[in-house]
Amino acid sequence: MSQKETKTIGKDYSLIGLIRFALPAILNEFIFNLLYTVDDGLFITRYVGTTAESAFSIIFPVFMLHNAVSSLLSGTAVSVARKMGEKKDEEAKSDFTLIVMFALGVGLLFSAIEFLFKEQILTLLGCNEAIYPYAKSFLSVNCYYAFLGIWGSVMVRFYVSAGSPKMELFSTIMNVGSNLLFDWYFVVYKGVGMVGAAYANLIANSIQALIALIFYSGKKCEVGFIRPFTKLKDVLKEGCRYGLPAFFSSLSVGVGGLIANYAILHFGDESYLAAYTIVNNISFTFMAGYFGLFSATGPMLSYAMGEKNVEKLRRLYRQTVIATTLLVIVSIGLFFLFADPIAVLFTGKAAADIKDLIVYGLRISPYGFLFFGYNIAARMSFSALGNFRSSTFITVMQEIVFSNLTIIVLPLLFGVKGIWFAFLSGNVLTLFVSILVIYVNRDNYGYGKSGLALLVEK
Repeated sequence: MSQKETKTIGKDYSLIGLIRFALPAILNEFIFNLLYTVDDGLFITRYVGTTAESAFSIIFPVFMLHNAVSSLLSGTAVSVARKMGEKKDEEAKSDFTLIVMFALGVGLLFSAIEFLFKEQILTLLGCNEAIYPYAKSFLSVNCYYAFLGIWGSVMVRFYVSAGSPKMELFSTIMNVGSNLLFDWYFVVYKGVGMVGAAYANLIANSIQALIALIFYSGKKCEVGFIRPFTKLKDVLKEGCRYGLPAFFSSLSVGVGGLIANYAILHFGDESYLAAYTIVNNISFTFMAGYFGLFSATGPMLSYAMGEKNVEKLRRLYRQTVIATTLLVIVSIGLFFLFADPIAVLFTGKAAADIKDLIVYGLRISPYGFLFFGYNIAARMSFSALGNFRSSTFITVMQEIVFSNLTIIVLPLLFGVKGIWFAFLSGNVLTLFVSILVIYVNRDNYGYGKSGLALLVEK
């Protein structure tokens, strides 16, 4: 491929073309979360019990820590896209290879720590006597393959930069499909409970990593493995700058989950925690598409910044705002159409006692989508443009300050039911911050009335 040839992410797309390009990434996030939600409903809650579902909520901060680390390292995908826009293809491939190798080492370190200190970790997470056996049985297996989750997640996030968002969707379908199949085999057919769910995750993560290794080893791949010649220190320094907002986001979600778990178990019990986990999972399924949209448009913005193409940037801004609005409408519509049928999966005989709590939470949750999508658009777009200060500021305010403040304050004011309003309240407050940051940066990227485009990186 010629060095001067325009990469897939650097092409000029119409609004319809951009949506078509981003659709696999949107569907990837949606299907991934939908099937994992259904997975929990069909197998864990129904065949193991609501206390087992509560155990998943207790372990959730561990998963988010894994996701935070992979998000931090995956920031290199944005810097790689930028270098591709600057026609530095070989350097981009070298950076990719180095970060994938480093992610494997970091993942193995996490596996070792979780193996050695799993009991201390569960105590820190707030396990009570009822939840502890379920959480320990899952984490005892999870620690062996935690490295696969981190390593595989990093590789998956380069598919868009490689010009193949369809591979991301295919990888997800294979991952979640195999998880469903082996969950049925181990949890239902073999009846081994939480350990079976962990075995299913092990197999699914192995398949995901194998698919990525095969794809990036191909000679025609726009981003693939080569003998690295760049310095790891430089790759980490640049890539982690791009990944820092996503790192804070995932880490703060995990901290928020930990705080929510403590609050719910303080004001309520294991049943309420299970209901909150189920509603949270269903809600996040319908919000996940936003991350898919901006994981596709982000590399486009980075590529345009690398080209210093102001007109392309302005066009992408308009298209992103329209696409975000359409996705807000679609996600709210889908929620009202399908949330209740999905929730039915969780309310079999084992979970009948939490049906009313689930229904109550589902009535409140979708109103937060009206604000959530635009907050995500602002912070992920600023990150792609290299404005880490603005992106991180929005992320910290949304995921650390407002989300945790509302989770703590609302239950104190209104009892345990107040926690259902935390997501909505936090995103309303964040929207004011997002608008302020967008206004302050209006002349940096050419979307203000002045028409200035200083292309300032902060």
